[in-house]
Formats: sequence, structure tokens, C-alpha cells
Amino acid sequence: MKKSFFSTFIIILTLSGLTLSGSVQARMKCWTNNEGVKECGNAVPPEYAQKGHEELGKSGVVREETERAKTDKELDEQKRLDAIKAEEERIAAEQKKKDDVLLQTFSSVEDIERARDERLTSLDAAIKLTQARNEKIEYDLDKRIQNAAAAERAGKAPSESLLDAIESLKRQLKNNDSFIEAKRAEQEVIKEAHAKDIAHFKKLKGIK
Repeated sequence: MKKSFFSTFIIILTLSGLTLSGSVQARMKCWTNNEGVKECGNAVPPEYAQKGHEELGKSGVVREETERAKTDKELDEQKRLDAIKAEEERIAAEQKKKDDVLLQTFSSVEDIERARDERLTSLDAAIKLTQARNEKIEYDLDKRIQNAAAAERAGKAPSESLLDAIESLKRQLKNNDSFIEAKRAEQEVIKEAHAKDIAHFKKLKGIK
């Protein structure tokens, strides 16, 4: 009770003295000392500068309040939260760019489906062309393998050039099979990507 009365007395006494000068009154600051007593003056003592204070205007009304300085732990936490917020804003900005591109590129679901089908058709053509090449390679490979077998039946060793040709044709078949497998995998990726684009386009356009 005494502490509260003493605190109120200090503030009233200070305000009474400062009302003599408008310029001094505008600079009046109030803080809480280590005993929990509120004190006022023209400047905050250095030992209380990190604890926060209030700046009073006319009639003792609080004009501005300065918060206490944050601890190192609080500053680290604030940095962490700021980093999370910055990352969320970056992701949101990237998504907006993607949304804008989607809406600018296509005007309807049919446009997206048409683009998907064109890409799938192009890959189908590449796959069929490679399969046709494989048929020819397999025909040539079978002939050379038969020639090598005939030479062995005749008691002769197949020529190096013949054996090299057989190995080369086998490598071509293997490479072509890998190419076909990759293109088919690419088709599945395209189907999945366009399915997501269609669903997102409908969401952006409010289409059910």
C-alpha cells in the first residue's frame, strides 16, 4: 500500500513540475525501477533503458510506449518465426506465378486436354518409330547369328567383324528398349501432371 502511494506521489510531483514547460513535458518518460516503483523524468536511466518505458504527452496521457528489449532466446525465436513466414510468402508467391501461367496459357479444360493429347501423340510416334527400328535390327541380328552358327558347324571360327556386328546390334536393341521405356514413363508423368493441372484449373475457375 505504501509502495503504491509512493509511486503515485512521485508521478504527481513530477507531472506538476513538468507542466511549467511544454517542451519539457513532451519529453517526459516513465519507467519502473527495480523495486517495482514507477518513476518519471526527462530521460530513462541507463540501468532501466532495456526494460521499456512510456513517453507522456500533455495532461500525463501516454503518447508512446517502448517495449522492453527482447532476450537472446526471444530474438532467436523471432528469427525462426520470421524465416517461416518468409518461406510461406515465397511459396505463396511461386504458386501465384504458376496459377497465373496456367490461366494465361489455357482458357478451358478442353485446351489442357488437347495439349496433353498432343504431347502423348508425339511420344507415341517416337515409340513406334523406335519399335520399327528394333524389328529391322532384330532381323539383321538373327541373320548374323545364323552366319556365326554356320561357321562353327563348318569347323570355322566366326570372323571378328561378324562377332563385333552381333554385339553392336545387341547394344542398339538394348539402348532402343531403354529409350522406349523412358518415353512410356514420360507419358505417365504427362498424364499425371495434366490431371493435376485440370483439377487446379477447375478450382481456380470454380468449375465442378
